[in-house]
Amino acid sequence: MVEVLAQPEAANVPQDSAQRAHDVLDRVLAARLRPTARARISRLTGALTITVAADLAERLRSLPPPVDAHGQALTG
Repeated sequence: MVEVLAQPEAANVPQDSAQRAHDVLDRVLAARLRPTARARISRLTGALTITVAADLAERLRSLPPPVDAHGQALTG
C-alpha cells in the first residue's frame, strides 16, 4: 500500500517517494512481498529521476523470486 502512496510523490519529492519504497522493502520479507507490490515499486522507479531510482531498481533486481502460498517460486 505504501508503494501506491509513493507514486504521486515521485514528480515533486522523489527522495521521499523512493524512501517509502525502501521502507516497504525493509519491512516486508522478500518471500512475502507480493508480485503486485514488486510491480508497483518497479513502475515507481520509472517515474523517479535516474539517480534516485538507481538504488531502488538495484534492490528490486537483487530480490529472490516471489513465491506462491505453497512456497513455490513464481515465474513470469
